[in-house]
Amino acid sequence: MKLFHDNSSIECLAAEIFSKRIAPSSYMMVNNIGRCFVYKCTRNSEAIITKELDPKTALHNQHSALNMNDFLEGENITVALDTRRSPKVSKVGGFTHRHGTQNCSTKCYTFAMITKQIPGNPFAIPPLKIEVLDPKSLEL
Repeated sequence: MKLFHDNSSIECLAAEIFSKRIAPSSYMMVNNIGRCFVYKCTRNSEAIITKELDPKTALHNQHSALNMNDFLEGENITVALDTRRSPKVSKVGGFTHRHGTQNCSTKCYTFAMITKQIPGNPFAIPPLKIEVLDPKSLEL
């Protein structure tokens, strides 16, 4: 399922992150998870679930997508990883005709949330109200 509205999120055990700019932020405390390393992904970002949670229950946001191949697509995405070491960010060419992108593969608990949706999207009005359980826990 493709998610592209503000505050849409995914939770998984492994994910692929694509963005024009992936910038490491800092550690922060996330409810029900603990200390997580945070990335801010800007300028056309995507996050795709490659490994589901086991058991398949959301830990941080009860409205998160949890199925294999569910993905977020937004202008800006915030990613929180339950790891002590930051994963390697590599450059991938040919994402668009002229511009490359950065890629990050996570192998730990991953929470990703759209902080800014793509402007001008004709389907930008969400079909239902999307709520975050604790919006202050992801403010940086």
